[in-house]
Amino acid sequence: MAADRVAIFAIPAESANGATEAPLLRKELERAQRVASGQIGAQDLDWLSKGFSAFLANGGALPLERCLRLPGRDGALRRECRDYWLRSAWKMTGGDLSPWCRSEMLAVEVRTFAARQWVRWRTLQSVPPDASELETALFHAFRAYERIPVTAMQLHNIAHHRRHS
Repeated sequence: MAADRVAIFAIPAESANGATEAPLLRKELERAQRVASGQIGAQDLDWLSKGFSAFLANGGALPLERCLRLPGRDGALRRECRDYWLRSAWKMTGGDLSPWCRSEMLAVEVRTFAARQWVRWRTLQSVPPDASELETALFHAFRAYERIPVTAMQLHNIAHHRRHS
């Protein structure tokens, strides 16, 4: 599962009105994960080609991250990466349960992880080899951004790509 342990992310830049397009965001994060893990498909190559073409066509005047539809601010990238991993964890939680019950279950998992695993793992640079898929997702979420939502409502909003403060 080495590809699942890659912690390099890409996300689209915010639109002119400041809102991020949730479906595009998810698509771009998944694309960046594939590229970072070496599982590049034809569409991924097209994305990279268009981004670098835009960068070169502007003589380097536009930042490369903008040409690839990535955020320019570190905080935005880190928050979006955290949300990506929390959505991944949400999908792994509670199989047949309702979306709300999944969010409640994930809230318990996040609090448990914070109290037990993160205390021991916070100085690690990579996920321990014996970590479960859920622990891997939570590890990356915690590494990405210092503030991790712990309520079911906050996690439910993230899982459903709702903007929140």
